[in-house]
Amino acid sequence: MKGPDPTLVTLCALTLLVLIALAERFDPPPAADCRIGYVHDGDTVELICGENRSRARLVGLDAPELSDPRCESERRAAEAARQALRRMIRAAGEVTISRRGTDKYRRDLIRLSLDGEDVAARMIREGHARAYDGGARAGWCD
Repeated sequence: MKGPDPTLVTLCALTLLVLIALAERFDPPPAADCRIGYVHDGDTVELICGENRSRARLVGLDAPELSDPRCESERRAAEAARQALRRMIRAAGEVTISRRGTDKYRRDLIRLSLDGEDVAARMIREGHARAYDGGARAGWCD
């Protein structure tokens, strides 16, 4: 009886390796041993991984700016967004942090899930943020 074709076996093995590499690229593993520290505003947090601390931006949303608001209504909305995110994190039993790269300001980009729910979707649904995937952002002042 004839065995499997070596070319076919090699092709299957290479295909499997490519698929594994692609799966890891599109669904990065959670950031092990990391936790959220300080909440700067509705889309920026302190990421603590072991002894390292860095700023991280949540992907998928844009929240009002607390550090340099353009008007009083943006400042109030930014404070409300920060408080909402703090409450969500404190109330969560399970926190999942997935790194998605870095931005032009050298912040980690992260996807944050609390008890299996995507934080960006929840912040948007509750009116504390807007959907954002890059590019120019709309203002928060009337």
